[in-house]
Amino acid sequence: MLVTIDCAAIQDRADFHKVFSSKLRLPAYYGNNLDALYDCLTTLPEQTTLNLHHMQKLIDNLGSYGRAALNMIARAERENPERLTVNMR
Repeated sequence: MLVTIDCAAIQDRADFHKVFSSKLRLPAYYGNNLDALYDCLTTLPEQTTLNLHHMQKLIDNLGSYGRAALNMIARAERENPERLTVNMR
């Protein structure tokens, strides 16, 4: 699966989780927090390439939460390299 997310469109935490949940087709029980997203990213059912565009805007809009989210996504990629590839721009 190829997923592209334009981080410039994410204005707050609620937007972040709504966009990621929708684009990654996360389960209905997804908890809308970074721990839940990490769990989902490290147990993906299929090979997924995640293209994140305008990631600096995510940091600009969400501050430390944006930085924490990007760090968590990179950590999930290291944990699950056979199923998750992340390209950050």
